[in-house]
Amino acid sequence: MSEMYIVLAGCAQQGAGSPLAASLDGASLSDTAVEAGPATSSVVTFTTASGALSATVVATGGSGSYTYSWSVLAKTLDDSDTGNRFSINSTGTTTNATYNTLTIDGARPASAGPPFVGEFLIRCAVNDGSSTVNVDFPFTIIGESF
Repeated sequence: MSEMYIVLAGCAQQGAGSPLAASLDGASLSDTAVEAGPATSSVVTFTTASGALSATVVATGGSGSYTYSWSVLAKTLDDSDTGNRFSINSTGTTTNATYNTLTIDGARPASAGPPFVGEFLIRCAVNDGSSTVNVDFPFTIIGESF
């Protein structure tokens, strides 16, 4: 008696890797810097310390080899007496997964009362060699006198 074998031929497509994605690491996010001090009868200017504002982006999927490019897209709010009290002092190092070297010039009011508030829209562009995804979020600076 001869045996018969069934031959199954074909190809199984291997699952493609997941697409590149990126998100903020909320546990490490420090998106607000407060500069406070006593009222002095004149506006007090300041520069935020390096590290006062900090964010880390976590990339997943894609090729697994990531580059990071941080930028300040715009000043979206300057709620101060002149409307022009907040500006970028230094963008710092912009090529790591963690961005914590941005420094911002700001001011606090001459007397106690509502604080001056500045807000900047930040972007981290993550690239894996074939795709880019952007993560946008605000950094807020508050200057207050008491």
